[in-house]
Amino acid sequence: MIEDLVQKIPLDKAYDDLASPALKEVGDMLHNGVKSLRFLFAPIDILAKQQDRFQNFLKRIDAKVDSDNLIDADPRIIGETFEVLKYSKEDSILTELFINLLAKSVDKTKQSKCHPAFPNIIRQLSPDEAVIIFYLKREKYELKNHSDFDVEKALFVNNTVIYNKFPLDKLNSPENFFIYMNHLNSLNLAGIWQRGNQVPIYNNNTQTGVDIYNEIRLTEFGMLFAEAVIPNNIEIFSDIKS
Repeated sequence: MIEDLVQKIPLDKAYDDLASPALKEVGDMLHNGVKSLRFLFAPIDILAKQQDRFQNFLKRIDAKVDSDNLIDADPRIIGETFEVLKYSKEDSILTELFINLLAKSVDKTKQSKCHPAFPNIIRQLSPDEAVIIFYLKREKYELKNHSDFDVEKALFVNNTVIYNKFPLDKLNSPENFFIYMNHLNSLNLAGIWQRGNQVPIYNNNTQTGVDIYNEIRLTEFGMLFAEAVIPNNIEIFSDIKS
């Protein structure tokens, strides 16, 4: 049934009209196909030359959804997601994030977790940033900074990390951790927040520095995102540090 379906789909486009008459024909043909196919492909056209690739994606989605829970997906999620999947490596963690989003988008018990901004957010992430969200989904991490105090200029300088309890060894590029965190903060997914007041450091009754205790954690929106797309196991993906 999938092979017959793909022959009915235009070869020269991924999608360009969510209300295309061809899509109605696609939907009518799928009574006996992969159970999630009718719900996922109803809003969009796909490239027939991507047949095997998308069939593999569909099988992965199909395995995640109980047939009794299937529901029509939001076209805003489906269209953008499949456009990105055309160019995605099948064994990438970011591809798995998209697969999880698609699976939940057609599951009536989980569809409420699927914000229409999620496809665009996933496409902006690096594999390391997905790893950071994976670990932050499970717990918060402590971070301590110290800054020296320049008395003459009345400025705090030489900010250094005293300790960072996030498992940096899980990242491909741990030296980019704070760059990643800045990016995740800009996406409203995660951030570093100060815990309590700064602790001034004195020497001979003169302030010489300050210690800052922080917490690395997801935002409320980031927790929703993590619940919707982050897998339970990340070690199986090719772009994850072994």
